[in-house]
Amino acid sequence: MGVVLRYEDLMRESSGREGGFSIVCVLCGRRQEDELVNRCPDCGGAVDAIHDMGRVSLGEGSNPLQRYFDLLPLRRKSSIHWLGDGGTPCFLAEDFGRRVGLPRLVLKNEAANPTLSTKDRIASLGLSRFVELGVKKFVMASTGNSSTAYARGVQSLSGMEMALFCGTRFRGRLNYPDHPAVATYLVEGDFVSAGKVARRFAERTGALSEGGFFNLARREGLKLAYLEAFDQMEDPPDYVFQAVSSGMGLLGAYKGACEYQHLGRLPRLPGFVAVQQSRCAPMAHAYAEGAAAIESRHVIAEPRGLAEAILRGDPSQTYPYIRHICQSTGGRIVDVDDEAIRSTRALLEETEGVRVCYASATALAGAVRMRQAGMLTEHQRVLVNLTGSDRTGWGTPTRVRVVDESWPREPVDWNGLSRGDRDDDAGRPDPVVGRDTCAR
Repeated sequence: MGVVLRYEDLMRESSGREGGFSIVCVLCGRRQEDELVNRCPDCGGAVDAIHDMGRVSLGEGSNPLQRYFDLLPLRRKSSIHWLGDGGTPCFLAEDFGRRVGLPRLVLKNEAANPTLSTKDRIASLGLSRFVELGVKKFVMASTGNSSTAYARGVQSLSGMEMALFCGTRFRGRLNYPDHPAVATYLVEGDFVSAGKVARRFAERTGALSEGGFFNLARREGLKLAYLEAFDQMEDPPDYVFQAVSSGMGLLGAYKGACEYQHLGRLPRLPGFVAVQQSRCAPMAHAYAEGAAAIESRHVIAEPRGLAEAILRGDPSQTYPYIRHICQSTGGRIVDVDDEAIRSTRALLEETEGVRVCYASATALAGAVRMRQAGMLTEHQRVLVNLTGSDRTGWGTPTRVRVVDESWPREPVDWNGLSRGDRDDDAGRPDPVVGRDTCAR
């Protein structure tokens, strides 16, 4: 059967939440006392902030952490550390929509954020929450966007440090200056390998593992793009499209839509559509088969594709959540090929003057494909989240260390390195910059 998310039931039961919200497992409903826990110790499900919906009051102003404070996992406004993200354009794409038969197409352009990516929202809320909960050191893995946003944010905070692990092939997508508060490790492997090394390093050092998809602050931060879009649109969307790797942005969007429906700000949930590129589409392939889980035949051992930001070959931990969202709302999970991604990207720039990364173009190409297949009509309102653009010419950190997939083999302290690790400062050519830097 797969998982069933209990957001709507939990919101109906939310009155009287201490401090405005509780941390609750969205699968089994168990309340969590540890506010830094990422997964339910009973069932392994994702946990989230369930707010007292009767006490929600939305504010005003340019800072989304202030405006939507009552729908965020923060207890004190004094904890807010805003990085300047949010308030991005949301517009009717008239020329593009006319060309593809979607005259009611609306685009949310997240490339207007400080690092040209929706991931700035993750860092703003994530760091604010870490400040509130007293976190001083954390470890994370990334393919470029969340790491860039977090690293730049950490450099503006006093007393916080981060260790970042990234696959060597994504080095050019790390766009932040060297800083004592940020330690950068390149892992000789893919994103999954980098994640494993990051978790091992966190265990060995006792630092907090940031959590990725299962870090509720990530999803809550990404949710804000959709709350803004719902507020900016004249009419609510019938369908929402986003490109996915793990799908945390789509889960955040779904939760936000459930909250807005509960508050009477949306008449109904839109159909959520997750889009992948055909060369790395494990979720789309599993969904097309009607599979409740990712099986070994769906996993892509060495993912490749135009949209580097969504190259996740094994989304087995997160697919059940995305499947439920798409299936229960009348959406779906689809894939699009390289030709469609390239042509859609070019047409968007030609008609609307907006240049996006390949991951954003993947989401938009998914909407075009569904219209061509007759799965969308010209009368339906379609919202596509363009999650970012290319950071062409941005610098990359030079003080990095290369480690292999089995590191660390022995206990290390926060600043220590196991014997045999190689410093990358000598002999390695500068990375190529300007690759696709849009991520989920």
